[in-house]
Amino acid sequence: MPKIDTNILEIRTCNSEDVEDIYNIQEVVIDNFKENEKGYFLPFTKECYLRIVNNSKNDGEIYGAFYNNKMIAWIFLSVSSRMQQIKSFIPDINGNCADIDGVIVLPEYRGNGLQKKLVRYLENKAKEKKIDNIVAEVTFGNEFSLQNLQDLGYEIKTWYQKDKSIKRHVLLKELKDD
Repeated sequence: MPKIDTNILEIRTCNSEDVEDIYNIQEVVIDNFKENEKGYFLPFTKECYLRIVNNSKNDGEIYGAFYNNKMIAWIFLSVSSRMQQIKSFIPDINGNCADIDGVIVLPEYRGNGLQKKLVRYLENKAKEKKIDNIVAEVTFGNEFSLQNLQDLGYEIKTWYQKDKSIKRHVLLKELKDD
């Protein structure tokens, strides 16, 4: 695992020119899942990613982490209509909310704290958009991601059964002005 200088890491909002990289990173990560990790992340099509980056008002934004001009990770801030479903899981949410709908780090760059860096970046962008709460889902068994989010102040609020073999924690963090 290469250690990287995170001081020269660039995080920015992705656009249509980044869709191929977004999709390719997704495929590499899914191909590297162990059997018990299947379901940690449910894939999107290239067309779906293109729609997201071209319609941020209705879908949200994808933020890419670039190291030496190469995308090595990304995170998706979703503001979709699915928020109503998520709010039904946590009925006492005050204010508006958005969802972390995926954090993907290329396997060779894991261990560099990229998930936490991307989540913090996403939170700052969400605050700029006047979002009050961030919801995250973590598949049971994905202890690394669960611990990272809890370290960042996310609290497990409930869980649900995604399908016959996948259960997910639902976590919440209220964004406060620092």
